[in-house]
Amino acid sequence: MPDRMLKSAILTLTVVSGLVDAVSFLGLGSVFCSAITGNIVLLGLALGGASGFAVWPHFVALAAYVAGAVAGAFLGRAGPGWLRAALAVEAVLLASATVMAFAGVSAYALIVVLAFAMGIRNLTTRRLGVPNLTSTTVMTTTVTSMIAGLPLMGGHDPHVGRLAASVVALICGVVAGGWLVVHHGIAWPLAIGTVPVVLLAVIAIK
Repeated sequence: MPDRMLKSAILTLTVVSGLVDAVSFLGLGSVFCSAITGNIVLLGLALGGASGFAVWPHFVALAAYVAGAVAGAFLGRAGPGWLRAALAVEAVLLASATVMAFAGVSAYALIVVLAFAMGIRNLTTRRLGVPNLTSTTVMTTTVTSMIAGLPLMGGHDPHVGRLAASVVALICGVVAGGWLVVHHGIAWPLAIGTVPVVLLAVIAIK
């Protein structure tokens, strides 16, 4: 996949991450399937006895994400075709989650499938190693790096635009996902998010 297309692909996946987390947080019990830092915080609050927080949804999401990351690491050893394999697996998982959402399966089942898919995803983007686009979910480091790289702050990062684009991409995904969940339920944002991943998998195969 050409370098310019690769950058666009990662930003597209970032939008999908926003859709997935909007679905999981609003529709699956205030849990995150890609922004795992949030799950760790919420899990800690639940274990600490804070009211209004449940242990199991966040524990399940964390465990499924870790399993997905492990799977992503193994997919990364698949030789020259590792990228298309990872994208294809993610596409299948998102498509499966879409069907499950339309069928009304349990929230836990959806959490497992989505978090597993996002674990694979983040291992994939990390392995690609595109400067300043190694994560489609973690924006704390991204925003910090963006500020540090600004000339006004004494920085000289030539890729600061990518950092800003990544933040905007995630915001767009969350806004779109939130609107879709509120007005149309959880299945349609998952269906919409599946389409670009399928297309990227097809492009990677070519």
